[in-house]
Amino acid sequence: MSAGDDKNFPNTNWALVRQLKSRDAAAARRALEDLCAQYYYPLYCVIRSRGLERDDAQDALHDFLAKLLRVRAFEGADAGRGRLRAFLGTALQRFLVNWNRDHAYREREVSLDFTPSGEESEQRYREERFTAEDTPERIFDRKWGLELLQSVLRRLGEKYAAREKSALFEGLRAVLVAGGSLRDGDTSQIAATLSMSEGAVRVALSRLLGEYREVLEEEVSHTVESRAEVQQEIAHLFSVFRAA
Repeated sequence: MSAGDDKNFPNTNWALVRQLKSRDAAAARRALEDLCAQYYYPLYCVIRSRGLERDDAQDALHDFLAKLLRVRAFEGADAGRGRLRAFLGTALQRFLVNWNRDHAYREREVSLDFTPSGEESEQRYREERFTAEDTPERIFDRKWGLELLQSVLRRLGEKYAAREKSALFEGLRAVLVAGGSLRDGDTSQIAATLSMSEGAVRVALSRLLGEYREVLEEEVSHTVESRAEVQQEIAHLFSVFRAA
């Protein structure tokens, strides 16, 4: 069972930290799997952007995650000390200061077969178009944000599929990704494609935007200490994209 199977144990929140500190190896491993689902690629980008080549970057990230799984890295973690995003970014920076390929955690008794393949992550990284202004911290925040938004879209797609409205979701997805506003000509074209009236399209889009906001807030709430910080984190998320 993954963490997401328990409604009292939301994905990628500080509950994961408590699970990572668990002496139950199976529980810690499940928590790390959920953590990796959202943070693996952003962490990989940070490591590559710091100058490590592909093989060393993959080894360093493996060792970092293995260290998390060995519990000790999270024993001092506390939700009251900040956002999980910031905690992980700082933990990785400190880890890389002392990481050396010749003195790595090469015992490798920990198998991380649930992580993306090295080739997959490297291919994605090679397609990036980073600039000199993109610091590792900025890259991490932006890639975390993109992974978060992709998770929101996946969840919305699943919700609409459960209602047998996948065609409606796919028909409005491009509008949602582009910011949620219908431009001239969009409404009539989408209406024709979906066999709906233009008014019905506007109503459906309004509902989709509302659900999108709800799911986004829920996903963000999993990574901060309290509900009060949700809007601050969302504001930070969108400021990262505006600065891109």
